[in-house]
Amino acid sequence: MNTDTSKQWAILTAVVVTQCAVPFMLSAVGVCLPSIGRDLGATAIQLTLVESVFLAVNAMFLLPLGRAADILGRGGVFLAGLAIFTASSLSLAFAPDMAGFLALRAVQGFGGAMTLATGLALLYDAFPPQTRGRALGISVAGIYLGISGGPFLGGVITTHLGWRWVFYLGMLPCLVSLAICLRNLDWRLRPKPGERFDWTGAVLCVVCIGLLTYGSAHTESMAGWMSMAGGAATLAAFLLVERASPSPLLDLRLFVGNRAFSLGMAAMFLIYSSAFGASFLLSLYLQYGRNMNPSEAGLLLAFQPLVQCLVSPFTGRLSDRLPVHLMAGSGALFVAAGLLLASTLDAGSGQGTVIAVLAVVGLGIGLFAAPNMAGVMSGVAPQRYGVASALTGQTRTLGMTCGMVLITLVISHFVGNRPLGAEVFAQYHTAMRLLLTLFGCTCLFGSVLAFLGAAKPHAARSQEKP
Repeated sequence: MNTDTSKQWAILTAVVVTQCAVPFMLSAVGVCLPSIGRDLGATAIQLTLVESVFLAVNAMFLLPLGRAADILGRGGVFLAGLAIFTASSLSLAFAPDMAGFLALRAVQGFGGAMTLATGLALLYDAFPPQTRGRALGISVAGIYLGISGGPFLGGVITTHLGWRWVFYLGMLPCLVSLAICLRNLDWRLRPKPGERFDWTGAVLCVVCIGLLTYGSAHTESMAGWMSMAGGAATLAAFLLVERASPSPLLDLRLFVGNRAFSLGMAAMFLIYSSAFGASFLLSLYLQYGRNMNPSEAGLLLAFQPLVQCLVSPFTGRLSDRLPVHLMAGSGALFVAAGLLLASTLDAGSGQGTVIAVLAVVGLGIGLFAAPNMAGVMSGVAPQRYGVASALTGQTRTLGMTCGMVLITLVISHFVGNRPLGAEVFAQYHTAMRLLLTLFGCTCLFGSVLAFLGAAKPHAARSQEKP
């Protein structure tokens, strides 16, 4: 690449800001929901839609936007997404009612998808192979910083300034990123000759993810299961269309004979579904089993993403010199060990044990994330970086969604329709231990996949078009 060092780091800064802002807006808004509901007169159902609308729109459009970026130019799509995300964040602070708030939240999710679908690809375009791992590590740290800082900062801002200030202040780093992009990024859209956008595949992709997301959130009703069945049928149609398309939205050759990509993506799905679900379970454990208030529980749980944030830049730098599949596999083993340790927690477990669990899981994810991402991208040709970047984001989201579906089913079996509380903690604790044991074993399998995901020489070149 001809990009000079200052421009490389400017692009990295812009990407890290967005990688931090999107999860921050997801986690911080969750703390603000009671205040938003009171001010805008929201119903309980509308409040649940605040998070699900953002996630659903984000997941639905990641892959189509990643392919569009490969055709039109990643810089332009990234900048447009950043502008949409920034403008919608400001507009949310002025939302007059809940209907308008939800509509703007969907727009914000779409803008976030544009940045997430292209951010990783921009880093691969800007940095040479020998320093990409370091850039990836810093980028992953930005994600964890947003996740860990969101609940704490969101609570503080809402308490002292009001919920609208979460959007005012959250917009400011995005404005800085916009200025950096305008100065350092090639943001002009230039359609590549001979490349066609697969509109049929895009529609099927959006419908498929939409049906699966809706169904997974409504497994208590027949409509939810019918929606999931429709999503599975649409997925089958999507794969058939992509296999026959001369210009597919998703080139299935990315998976065929590409061990680094396919096994790395499978490991990513398993690790994130397990670790995200464990955070949810431990949050309820701390509040109902240890009698902590939400603020105390949130502060303790922030220990895990904080460790991840500290470890990721270091492991990213190491991945430039060490075999990435060995690092990712070792990280998955740490996650498995932490989750299996968490399955032994009970109401009498000391706080030191809880901190040890969170530290081991955080260390494992920090060791897994950047090397696994580097391994996945090592099997991708440059003209497919946008699609691969989008697929990594989609895999994380779908993994977290599947983990939550499993948790809902198991807790429903043990606890039933009774409200969670001290009176049913024994039943919840049984469900929690079963789930954490299952998640630990899942991560052990994920570590095997990660260890096997060594890239074959010239894997990416084999996908180049003649």
